[in-house]
Amino acid sequence: MADYELAHPLYLDVQMMVSFLAYLEGGVHLSSEQTVQKEKLRAGKPNREGEMKLPSLGALLGLESSLSAESGHPVAETAETRVARHHTAASLFNGLYAFLHQDDAILALENRDQLAAVTPGTFVKLSGRYTGNPLEEMLAIFTQAMSYMGDISQSVEDKRSQKSMNRRSGNPQNREQAGQSEEHPYAEMAEQFRQFEQSIEMRFMRKMKEELESSPIHDVVLETASGVRAVLTVSSEYYDAAVAEKLSSGDFIVLGKVTRVVREGESINLSRRTVVGKMEDMSGSVTDAMTNIPGFNLQSNEPFVRYPAVQILPMAIFV
Repeated sequence: MADYELAHPLYLDVQMMVSFLAYLEGGVHLSSEQTVQKEKLRAGKPNREGEMKLPSLGALLGLESSLSAESGHPVAETAETRVARHHTAASLFNGLYAFLHQDDAILALENRDQLAAVTPGTFVKLSGRYTGNPLEEMLAIFTQAMSYMGDISQSVEDKRSQKSMNRRSGNPQNREQAGQSEEHPYAEMAEQFRQFEQSIEMRFMRKMKEELESSPIHDVVLETASGVRAVLTVSSEYYDAAVAEKLSSGDFIVLGKVTRVVREGESINLSRRTVVGKMEDMSGSVTDAMTNIPGFNLQSNEPFVRYPAVQILPMAIFV
């Protein structure tokens, strides 16, 4: 069995990682060069005119291979290759993670009993199911639902407009058709949607979505098998929609620094990066409004993470 473990980071705070590496190693080398010399014997005399170029791996490394058409005494050849090796962010992380692991510098946080001994600044690692941010997900579903409702409302308006045109038509057949046509089956729902669209809660929800998307920091949640929830304050610089999709509903490992331990009776509000989240009285009514979209029944997810929980500034989320 190999004595190493290869980690693949899906989220990686490169600035934090490089600063730690620079301190531990007295600087960070992102690339290195090595000169390799090889000597071999070949038959024949050097004859520039009779040489034929041969494609080879050496050509890709900057070497030229040739074969002389003339035979003779063995001739020594020396080939020199300069090889450049470049580190990637993932390779640097693997090196740092291996060092920290071997040096026992990481606390493996596995159950709630350990929270009493954890303090801000502790370097921790924990494994669990990524659940994202329920408020952001709810707002995303809400936006999609509103798009559907907008299409339904437009369909109702189109049918009413057509019916009105038929009534005013000079064609008796069209006027008769207007009198016989029934109301759109979703007319009542469309009316409720129009009223809801003008509500103050609707405006707040749109503003909340804008604020969460433009925030430099996102709060996402990872829950361990033992029930400990970790609020990860990820940087928007390294966290985008593609990263969120890759993390969606999977089991991952988090490595980072503890910034807060949630005690009994405390909680973290996942809407805290919005104006509404700072208004406790309004926050609840806006969340309730999202679950009562006309024609849709959305599951309510309160935007609070309660004890047992910990807040972490993550260096990496990886597998």
